[in-house]
Amino acid sequence: MTEKKNLSSALAKRDKKEKYIIYFIGAAVLLFVLVGLKEISQLNPYLSAPAWFGFLGAIFTLWRFCKKQTENPFAYIFKTLRDDYVFDRYITLQLFNIFYAAGQGLAIGAAFGFFVDWVHALISNSYMKGVYFSSFIISLISVIILRVTIEVYSIIYKAAIEFRDYMKAKK
Repeated sequence: MTEKKNLSSALAKRDKKEKYIIYFIGAAVLLFVLVGLKEISQLNPYLSAPAWFGFLGAIFTLWRFCKKQTENPFAYIFKTLRDDYVFDRYITLQLFNIFYAAGQGLAIGAAFGFFVDWVHALISNSYMKGVYFSSFIISLISVIILRVTIEVYSIIYKAAIEFRDYMKAKK
């Protein structure tokens, strides 16, 4: 406990430039460790970096999503599925939120995995450099495409609900 306190107080005494240098060195060491693990696991296709980082990213973003909510979103969904027989409560928007959180984590985690593969291909002078880099970019762009698609669907969904309410009030 005192070692952790000493380390954090030693880091707090550093100025901003030194902190950035320390973080950069730490990130570089982490990246080289991941590239070394990629080199070791070259023969095992089930140890694919994009797949594992995507899975871990999806789990992490779902955890963050649930942590930020005041009520567990899954509890609301299951309660609605269990008790709503007349379809007067809707779970579509809540499902969109959960789907976006999982998709965002999956895409960003896969992008990080493709980045690790790209760095490994640069170091080992592999012919797959372009494929990994373009997969990295596509994974990042897919977050934006997913967000825009879900926003368009939610706007259409909300407009349909408002139109339905308007038609009910008009009768």
